[in-house]
Amino acid sequence: MISLALILLINSSCNSGIKQVTTTSPFESETTLGPTLTFRDELIEGGGTIPVAWQSGLPVPSFDPQNRERVDLGGAWKKQRVDLNTSLSLTARNCTGIGLLEEESEGRQLSDYNDSSWQNKMLPMVENEMPELAGDPEGPEMYEGGVWYRRHVNIPDTWVDQNITLNFLGANYIVDVWVNGQWVGYHEGGYTPFLLDVSKAINPGQDNVIAIRVDNPPWGSRLDTVPAVISDWWNYTGIIQDIYLEKIPDLWIVRADFTVPDLSGQVKVKVVLFNTGNTSTRGKLTLQVRDTDSSLNSLTDDPRALSISTTAVSEPYVSQVKVKPNQVIVIEADLQISNPILWEPGNPHLYVIETNMETRQENDSAAYQFGIRTIQTQDTQLLLNNEPIFLAGIARHEEWPDSGRTASWEKMRDDLLLIRSLGANYVRTAHYPNHIYTYILADRLGLTTSVEIPIWQYTDVEFAAQEKRQIADQMWREMILSGSNRPSILLWSTNNESAYSSRRIDYIDRVVTDFKENYFDGRLVTQSAAADRGGPSDASQASVDIPGWTMYFGIFHGSTYYQGTSEFLHQAHLAYPNQPLLNTEYGIWSSGGGSDIARQIEVFRETYKAFTEVTQLDPQGNINPDGYLVGIVWWTAFDWYSPHSKLQTMGLYTMDRMHAKPVAAELKNAYQDLRASQSR
Repeated sequence: MISLALILLINSSCNSGIKQVTTTSPFESETTLGPTLTFRDELIEGGGTIPVAWQSGLPVPSFDPQNRERVDLGGAWKKQRVDLNTSLSLTARNCTGIGLLEEESEGRQLSDYNDSSWQNKMLPMVENEMPELAGDPEGPEMYEGGVWYRRHVNIPDTWVDQNITLNFLGANYIVDVWVNGQWVGYHEGGYTPFLLDVSKAINPGQDNVIAIRVDNPPWGSRLDTVPAVISDWWNYTGIIQDIYLEKIPDLWIVRADFTVPDLSGQVKVKVVLFNTGNTSTRGKLTLQVRDTDSSLNSLTDDPRALSISTTAVSEPYVSQVKVKPNQVIVIEADLQISNPILWEPGNPHLYVIETNMETRQENDSAAYQFGIRTIQTQDTQLLLNNEPIFLAGIARHEEWPDSGRTASWEKMRDDLLLIRSLGANYVRTAHYPNHIYTYILADRLGLTTSVEIPIWQYTDVEFAAQEKRQIADQMWREMILSGSNRPSILLWSTNNESAYSSRRIDYIDRVVTDFKENYFDGRLVTQSAAADRGGPSDASQASVDIPGWTMYFGIFHGSTYYQGTSEFLHQAHLAYPNQPLLNTEYGIWSSGGGSDIARQIEVFRETYKAFTEVTQLDPQGNINPDGYLVGIVWWTAFDWYSPHSKLQTMGLYTMDRMHAKPVAAELKNAYQDLRASQSR
């Protein structure tokens, strides 16, 4: 694996007092921009070291919403579309690279720049203009390119000399940020959250100007971005999800991660603390686990609003710590919950762990929801809490006809409730990580999920680019780090329908090894290979826990809906006789005007028949000794926009969620009958 160095420099010739990021990459001369995320071995309190993720000069948090002081930056901004130099966007952010960006900007990053002629823009929101008609067959505006955003912000004067981070929950694709004319950092990748340290650039009690340069290179124009090829969903540009400033104390609770080794109630906790101050700080860390009533306040628009009731651990965990300046310390604790209630579909019981850090200067607190559940394979079975589970799945594109990929709590909640009403217990949130609140909601609704990074139909050349740039590897890490505590997430998926090649094998080996060595969280790894790209004996499946394939027999892969699916599953089982298998997609479009609506029903019935012959649980809920298929996924819940066909009509519902197609009732009856029989 090629190492990409991340060097943090303080260089007064660029921006005084601001950390500059220089990245080195062995890729083509015009692409020297490298990843910003790396792992460092940090001290464990009591002895030893452990890998901790760092990005842009800060340890990586979980991005769970907390009750810290925050300035919400949603609202009115100024924006201007600009033709940007993408080769420059992919140039290392050393002093030379930043200087070239600022030369190109023609002053747009400066506080006193006159932006009065710019358009108004409410953020977060996709930059692309959306159709007036929901589900317009022509789709949204296809804007792939550059845009600048600017906003004046008043910061409370109580934030003087405080640590301040600028948090993005999703911005596409390469983002550079200036605060009061000072460059503060960048990020590449449009689907995962990130933050930047803006402490030395913000002027509390005064007017502040935040300027953001976004470049979204057109898919198909380069080999080295992720995605790279023209993919089967819309390439939305801009600041797509929430953006906010947050004040953090000198001794900061960065994140708490939980693993559950078994069902006894033991919870292994790792708390990452970071001292951002200039002096050593002593403090008392307290951990307390509380039970919840998941039926109360669990679906409100405040994702922190679980009703916390009694304590679940008799005595809180307490640790006295001393942290040196600019030092990370990891606290490891074993907590024991008596008579634990397990998290599972149908009974998604959650606990909340409260972490509190008391110091003489300032306290910090953070709360995290989690569940007691295990996931594992045993021969050809998939076991949730030591019991076989069948994943009756529906896929979901995170997209709406009025806001594109910009999500809201209400929209995410309503989507998942509708999917659950169809009898599904599993949601494939592909082909990219969804808004992190999607998974907080899935925890509370009892829907299992899988998450995938946006590597879609890559060939050798795109995988070769990622061997060198490793932006895909960074996205993989960001995806897992931002979802590591969600009991709803069972599977991490490495890619979708890529060409069969040795480089795909090498890529999967690389990210799986990285996961298991640096940040293993007990979840399983899969992929979504195409049944006709590598076939049933696809050697790249050897590196994953659950081999997975999209299956479109009688549609894309030849043969017939039933016979092709049945024969493929049989051959895949012969190739992987000791592993469970997963169908990651099946379905067909209804076409414009519904001309293929009857065909949707036929495809469902015939393909589903082939599936149920080899599921690990039979329709009566008994273990099938000859079964090995542990999950299926109808593609998709809702119609969506795609550059390949503008409006893609494979959904069970129209894009506006208002009209169910006849196949939805067929699937609902089958899924509910299957799950009801298996729960007896």
